[in-house]
Amino acid sequence: MITRNTPGAQEDCVGDILVNCDGLETPAFVYDEEDILQRCEYLRLKTKEANCGLLFSLKPLTLVDVLRLISPCVDGFATSSLFEANLARAAIGEEGTIHLTTPGLRPQDVGALVELCDYISFNSLSQWGRYKKDLCGKVRCGLRINPQVSFVEDPRYDPCRKHSKLGEPIEGILQSYDSGSLDIDGLDGIHIHTNCDSPDFSELLATVQHLDTQLRGLLPRFEWINLGGGYVFDEESSNVEQFIESVAILRSKYGLNVFIEPGAAVVREAGYLVSTVLDILHSDGKSVAILDTSINHMPETFEYQFLPDVLGDVETGSFGYILAGSTCLAGDIFGEYSFTERLEVGSRVVFTDVGAYTLVKAHTFNGLNLPSVYALTAQGDLILKKRFTFEEYALRWGMQPHVSV
Repeated sequence: MITRNTPGAQEDCVGDILVNCDGLETPAFVYDEEDILQRCEYLRLKTKEANCGLLFSLKPLTLVDVLRLISPCVDGFATSSLFEANLARAAIGEEGTIHLTTPGLRPQDVGALVELCDYISFNSLSQWGRYKKDLCGKVRCGLRINPQVSFVEDPRYDPCRKHSKLGEPIEGILQSYDSGSLDIDGLDGIHIHTNCDSPDFSELLATVQHLDTQLRGLLPRFEWINLGGGYVFDEESSNVEQFIESVAILRSKYGLNVFIEPGAAVVREAGYLVSTVLDILHSDGKSVAILDTSINHMPETFEYQFLPDVLGDVETGSFGYILAGSTCLAGDIFGEYSFTERLEVGSRVVFTDVGAYTLVKAHTFNGLNLPSVYALTAQGDLILKKRFTFEEYALRWGMQPHVSV
């Protein structure tokens, strides 16, 4: 049984299970069901207090069993593709709503999306003009607007970066509106997304105040607004009241139904990547621990130089190691870590807070298999959910009969 009611107890207890469970095959991705449900409960409480619809964004983690776990706690799912919409509908059934927005809406997907989705937000006015006859009246149609206010320092994460592809710039919306050429007949909502991993809801409030100023003449024409994701909802957030104030402005002044779609905020801290030390070698005065996992299972480590947290890593540790993956890529390196106890061949190494943007981006370079997927229940049981096979790997690379087109 996991005891979770004292500071640090949850991670310590989970760590003990992951390090000591002999039946756990590595590499393994483990998600903590109780952690996810606790975060969903907190989100449900705050969004209900604000009178705001709660969606879960599939982008950071698309495991169907996780979606099924989350679905009773949310009003629907936020998706960005036909495949995501299919998974979301399978998980939530007919009761919840499916929202979709994508910069790349494919004409061959439109028919299926009409059957799956309740809300579709077009990424541009040109996209709206191209597809409105196919979708208007069949789903709730919205327009994604780029408010052109930036809060994210790294442009790779900034949806409102200069020359952004994400949404119709508000500047162009206002110009078309002022000239009388804005065609929004049939649009009943708008979608925005301005942030990434921010704990500061004053930035959301600033965004809403910007919309209130710039779109005062247009907002009364809409019925709903989706505020997107990018905010960290947890009990340590210091100004959640500004989230509530943001929703209140939109509801009281314009009568809008409001949605928000957190993703990583729900699952990031609930995910663990468990690996085993395969070898330790000494190179130029440092010890290198070769693990049976790879940065290919956590691609943001390489893409964005993200340094993942490791259970037991301490600044004052006596034993330092470069943790490295087991592919032939020279840069397959997680980083340098130090521990109070020496690592040995067979030791377990546990990466924490990796529930978001890991499995959804993981790949099989060098033929290294994907991590097996386990659920950790509230009772402390590890349940194997998915083991990837050679047959799946072979099918991906063409070991099947070819089809003429």
